[in-house]
Order: sequence, then C-alpha cells, then structure tokens
Amino acid sequence: MPTAATIATRAGVSRRSVFVHFSDMDELYVAAGQSQAERLLATVETISPDLPLPERISRFVGQLERVYETMTPVRRVALAASASGVVSGLINEADEWLRGMLGEVFEAEFAGRDPLLPDIVDAAVSWGAWYHLRRLSADDRRRCFRELLGTLIAA
Repeated sequence: MPTAATIATRAGVSRRSVFVHFSDMDELYVAAGQSQAERLLATVETISPDLPLPERISRFVGQLERVYETMTPVRRVALAASASGVVSGLINEADEWLRGMLGEVFEAEFAGRDPLLPDIVDAAVSWGAWYHLRRLSADDRRRCFRELLGTLIAA
C-alpha cells in the first residue's frame, strides 16, 4: 500500500508537501481516482448497438484493451490499497462503469435471456481476466476476448 512518504518520494516532494495539497490519504486517493477516470474516459468511443454483432464484439474488445492497458498500473496499486474504503469504492465504481458499457453495447443480446448472462459475460471479460492473460501476446489476448464474447453472447 503506498504511503505518503512513498508518494512524496516518487513525486520528488517532501512528505509534508503531500498534506499541503491533500488533507489525508483518502482525499489523495479520490484525486488520483478522478485523474484515472479522465484518462479512461479519453480512451472510450461510443459503439453503436446497431452495428453487426461481430463488429461490436471486435470494437468492444479493442476498447477493453485500451481501457485495461490504461487502467492496469493504477489498478494494481489500488488493489494494494483497497483496505481503504475510498479506494475500494473507486474500484467498484470503475467495475460498474465497465459493466454498464457492456450492457449498452450488447443490450439486444442480453434481452430476454438468462438474467445472469450479463454477470457471466462481465466476469469473462473483466480486468482480472485480461490481467491473467497478459502472458499472451496482445493479438492472442484480443482473440481470447473475442471468442469469449462471441461464444457467450451468440449462444
């Protein structure tokens, strides 16, 4: 879990300077979360639900790749600091945002199906699954996610 001293050292400032800008570590975490959210939003494009399913899947996987690659360094630190209720809340908000994006893009495929399907698909294409597959090449990771989405959604 990053401490104020670690953050100050990395930023090249004194520990005291950290608390000139932030009243406590939770306030710093919120600011870092807002900054991360801005970076993530900059990677997102609207994917029309009217596109053919294979194209939506391909675009969605590309979008997940951009989001997850942007998210990964901060997410790893956040998980270490998740004992903080603020950080845990920020992680949950990011997960809900991604789940909402999934629901928007594949709303037609989820309609009238098993109510757990969005949860199943969400788990299959979560950041944790992406991170687990980082041992593969980028092309193979994208292929895994396209296959997962195609199999789960088109079934």
